[in-house]
Amino acid sequence: MGKTLGAIILALLLAIPGISVGQTTKQPSWSQLTAEQRQVLAPLAKQWDGFPDRQKEKLLVVAKHYPKLTPEQQARIRSRLEEWSKLSFADRERARRNYQNLNKLPPEKREEVKQKWQAYQQFEADQAAPETPVTAPPPASGPSQPR
Repeated sequence: MGKTLGAIILALLLAIPGISVGQTTKQPSWSQLTAEQRQVLAPLAKQWDGFPDRQKEKLLVVAKHYPKLTPEQQARIRSRLEEWSKLSFADRERARRNYQNLNKLPPEKREEVKQKWQAYQQFEADQAAPETPVTAPPPASGPSQPR
C-alpha cells in the first residue's frame, strides 16, 4: 500500500495539471527553490522554469512530503521524476490521457488493468535478466578401473 501511495501521489500531481487545490499563485523559478527542493526535484531542473505554475505548485507539494516518505517511496519518486523528465511533451500528454481514462474505469477494471501491467513489467524484467549459464554436473565418481 505504501508503494502505491507514493506512486498515486506523484501521478496525481504530475499527470493532471488542470486540478487545483486552491488559488494558484506565482511559483518560484528554479533559482528561488531551497536546496532541499532542488535536490528532490533535480531531474526536472532544466524544464522547471517552463512548467505552468499549477504544475510547479504540485511538485513543490511532492518535495515538501518527500522527507517524510520511506526510503523505498523516495526511490520510487526519484525514479518517476527521472522518467517524467525524459518524456517528450506528446508523451506526457498521452500519459495524462491514459491516467484520466484509467480513472474513469470502475474499480474492478482498474485493478484488472493494474494486474496486467504488473504482469507485463515482470515479463519485461524476466526477459532483460541475464541468462544463468547451465553448467554440466561434475563427472560421477564411480569405482576406479585398474589398468
